Amino acid sequence: MLRSGWARKSWWISRSTSNGWTNSKYVEYGLDELQHQCFSVESYDHTFHHFNFTVKMKKPDSDWSSTPYFAQVKEIYGRKYYTCYKLSSYDDGHCYACINQGMHALKHPIGEFGYDSGYPDTGSPFIYLSDDE
Repeated sequence: MLRSGWARKSWWISRSTSNGWTNSKYVEYGLDELQHQCFSVESYDHTFHHFNFTVKMKKPDSDWSSTPYFAQVKEIYGRKYYTCYKLSSYDDGHCYACINQGMHALKHPIGEFGYDSGYPDTGSPFIYLSDDE
């Protein structure tokens, strides 16, 4: 089981605020696997980190199931903001920040969900291209 603090906090926020399975339908649950991640720097005072991870859940008298999630940890002027969304099979939202870094496998929710998506001309953080650029 994944025991990362960012993932646990992001997922707990999602679990506490969703209308789905929060009413003790699941007896057991836990963070399972970190699948993909992408770190982006917009400026020295604005960074964000995208994650895909899975959560294992078990209903009473049932087998374990695994559910994918998207999370963002954003830091602006030293303050962290957490967002987390359950992903569906058709979710493949657009994110310049992840695409520009070659992280095409990382899934994002579709629609206006409030996660940062970067800009078309933003590259990977900390890359030295040349003296001319």
